[in-house]
Amino acid sequence: MPLLWILLAFLLGIILAHAASLPAWVWLFIAALVFALSLFFRHLITRNPNYESRIANSASQLSTFYFLLPTFLLLGSAYYQFCQPNIDAFHVAFYNDRAYDVLITGALTEPPDYRDRYTNLRIEVEAIDTGSGDMPASGLLLVRVPINETYEYGERIRLRGQLKTPPTGEDFSYRDYLARFGIHSYMTKSEVTRLPGNSGNFIYVQIFKLKTKLLENTYRLFPDPEASLLAGILFGVQTGLSEKLQQAYKDTGTAHIIAISGFNIAIIAGIFFSIFKNLTNERMGAVIAVVGIFFYAFLVGGDAAVMRAAFMGSVSLFARQLGRRNMGMNALMAVALLMALINPLVLWDVSFQLSFFATLGLILYSEPFSNFTNRIIEKITKEDTSAITRIINENVILTFAAQLTTIPIMAYHFNRISLVSLIANPFILPVQPAVMIVSGLAVLVSLIIYPLGQLIAWIALPFSIYSIRVVELFALMPNGVIVLGDSSILFVLVFYAALLTVTFGWSDIRDWFQRTAGSLRAVALTSTFILLFICMILVWRASATAGDGQFHVTFLDVGSADAVLIQTPEGRNILINGGASVTELSDELGRRLPLFSRKLDWLIIASTQENQLAALPRLVEIYPPENVLWSGNVQASFSAQLLDEYFAKENIPVTRAEAGQRLELGENSFIEIQAAGPRGSVVLIQYGNFRALLPVGLSEGMLEALEYGNAIGKVDVLLLSESGYAPTNPPDLFENMTPQLVVLSVGAGDPNGLPAQEVLDSLGGGYSLLRTDRSGWIDVSSDGVEMRVSVERGE
Repeated sequence: MPLLWILLAFLLGIILAHAASLPAWVWLFIAALVFALSLFFRHLITRNPNYESRIANSASQLSTFYFLLPTFLLLGSAYYQFCQPNIDAFHVAFYNDRAYDVLITGALTEPPDYRDRYTNLRIEVEAIDTGSGDMPASGLLLVRVPINETYEYGERIRLRGQLKTPPTGEDFSYRDYLARFGIHSYMTKSEVTRLPGNSGNFIYVQIFKLKTKLLENTYRLFPDPEASLLAGILFGVQTGLSEKLQQAYKDTGTAHIIAISGFNIAIIAGIFFSIFKNLTNERMGAVIAVVGIFFYAFLVGGDAAVMRAAFMGSVSLFARQLGRRNMGMNALMAVALLMALINPLVLWDVSFQLSFFATLGLILYSEPFSNFTNRIIEKITKEDTSAITRIINENVILTFAAQLTTIPIMAYHFNRISLVSLIANPFILPVQPAVMIVSGLAVLVSLIIYPLGQLIAWIALPFSIYSIRVVELFALMPNGVIVLGDSSILFVLVFYAALLTVTFGWSDIRDWFQRTAGSLRAVALTSTFILLFICMILVWRASATAGDGQFHVTFLDVGSADAVLIQTPEGRNILINGGASVTELSDELGRRLPLFSRKLDWLIIASTQENQLAALPRLVEIYPPENVLWSGNVQASFSAQLLDEYFAKENIPVTRAEAGQRLELGENSFIEIQAAGPRGSVVLIQYGNFRALLPVGLSEGMLEALEYGNAIGKVDVLLLSESGYAPTNPPDLFENMTPQLVVLSVGAGDPNGLPAQEVLDSLGGGYSLLRTDRSGWIDVSSDGVEMRVSVERGE
C-alpha cells in the first residue's frame, strides 16, 4: 500500500516538526537533499552492469519508494512550520500580557457558546487600539462575557480589556487547546460595546438562525434532561447537560453518544445504508447515506468537529460497503491528511484521535468480527438466525470493533478505562437511530406544524428517556471504571504495534465468516416490540411525574444558592428561586414536572441576588410560569432586570410580595410571606400540620421583626439562610423554632468558605442536618400529619 505509507509519512512529519522546531526553509532544504540522493541512488543501480535488468528495475523502484518516504516526512514538517502564525505587531497575540487595557474591534466568527456562569465569544479581530488610535490587526480572540446577554454570529463588537496568553497547567494546557482553533489570545474580563452591521456570511447567518430555532423548539418539545441530550446528539450543543449526567456518560464509555462524533455518524450511516439499499441498490444506498450525512453536517453549522465527524463516518461507510480493507485505510489516511492540511494541529485534538481510531477499528474489524459472529450463531442454533445476527452485529460487534482501537487513547488522555462500556453500549445503541431520526423529525416538523411535531416528540421521547436512565443505571455499577493514573505514550505505541501486527498477520480471517440477510418476520417482531416499548416508557414517565398524593418540598442541588420546588397533591408546581446553574436546574425540573405540562403555576422570587436568579432568565421560556410572586429590589441584579423585562413582555402577571400575604394552594395548604424587604422575603410553607420555613431573602432587621422565630412558632423544616452564613443563622433561631430537619443548600468547595463553622457548631446539639453538597437533592414529603425525607445520595 504505497499511498498509505506516503500519507502516513507526511502526517508523521507534522508530528516531528511539532517536537523539533526548525524554520520551514530548513525542512525544505533537507527534503530536497534527500530527494536528490534518492534520484542519484536510482541512477547508480540502473546503470550497474552487474545486475540483470529485471532485478535492477525492481531494486530501483524499491529504493525510490523508500527514499520518497523520508522526503514526504520532511515535507510534512515544512508544511507544519509554514502554517505557524507570524506573531508581529499586526497580530492580536503580540499584545498579550501587557499591563494596560486595549480596545479590540472585531466580529463573531461563530454563534456564542452559552455556559452556566459565562458566555464565550470567538472574535475575528479587525483592529486594535493601544491608545494611539485603531491599527489594522488580525487573529482570533476568545472573550468571556457575562451570562444572559445574547449575541449573533457575524455581529460586530468593540471590547475593552487586557489580553492574556491562555494558561498552561500540569494536567491540561489551555494554550495548546485553543491553538488548535487558531486562538492565541483571550480576555477573561471585558467591556462590550455593540457596533452596527453584521459581517457574517449570508448563508451561514441563515443556517445559524435555523439552528437556533431548531434548538429552541427542541427545548419546547422535550423536557430536560432529554432536551439537552438531543441538543448534543442532533446539533452538537453539549453545554445543556448537567455535570453529573455528563460524567455518567463518560464513566460508562458512552460519551460518543452525546456529541456529533465520527463513531456515532458511522453507525447511523450504516443503518441508513441498510434502509436505502433495500429501497434502491447497494451503490445508491451508500450514495444517499453519504449525501444525507453531509447535508446534516451543513444544516447544523458545519463547524470543524461536525465536518470531521461527517468525513470519518463517510469513510467508515465507504470502507465497509466496498469490502476492501486496504482501500478503506487509504481513504481514512487521505481524510486525515486533508484535515491536517486544513489545520495541522488537529492531530493533537482528542476528538479527532478518537474519531480516527474508532473509524480505523470499523474498517479493520467490523467485517471479520461480524462474520465470526454469524458462524458461531449458526453452529449453535442450526437455523436461520439472520435477524438475530444482524441485530448483534450492528449493536454489539460494531461497538466492540470501534472501542478496541480507542482503548489506548481513552487510557492516555482520561487516565481511565470503562469496563462497563462493553455492556452499556449494546443496551443503548439499538435505540440511537430512533433517538436521532424520530426526534430530529419531530423538531423539523415543529417548524411547520408545531402540534404535529409535539405528537411525534411524544413518540420519540421514550427512546431518550431510556438512553439516559440506562446510562445512569450502569454508572452506578461498582468497579465499572478502572482509574489508571498517568499513562505513558509508550503504552499507546506498544498496544497499537501489537494490535496491528496481529491484524495484518492474520490474513485468512475473512475466509471464516459469511453474511446473511434479514427476514420479514424479524422486522414485524421488532416493530411490535418497539411499539410496546414506546407505550411502556410513556406510561412509566407520565406516572413517575403525575404525583403520589403527597405534598412535596424538594430542595434542588444547584450549588450555593436556593431552588425549592413545591408540588401539591392536586398537581400544582411552585418554584422558589433557581440558583445560578442553568443545566442543573433544567435537569432537576425536567425530571419532576409532568410530562405533558411543563409549566409552573407560580414562580416565587424570594431573593433578587444574582447567584439566586442567574439560571432563570434562560429557563422561563422552557418552563413558563403562569403567575409570579416577586419580593426584593428589581435593580439588585442583572438577572432580576432581565426577568422583570421578560414578564412584562410576555404579559405574565406579577404580584409584589408583602408581609402577611398568603398564596392559597388548596386542601389546607398555603405559602405565606412572613417578612419582605429590599433583599427578598422569608417564606413559610404549610400543609396541614407540616410547616417549613425558607428565609431565602433575609434582609436587615427581619430577624428582629420575627423575634428570631418566636413570631412564627415551631417548624418541621428550616432552610439555612445564605448557605450557612453566620450573621443570618443565629443560634437563637434554631432554639426558638426547634426544627426536626435543617437543610443546607451549598455547593461543594464553596469559594466563600460556607457554611460557617460556628453555624455547624450550633447545629451539633440534636438537630438533623442534610446538605445538598453531600446528599444531592433533598425531598421532604408529607400527608399533613407525618413527614418523610428522601435524598439523592446516601441515607
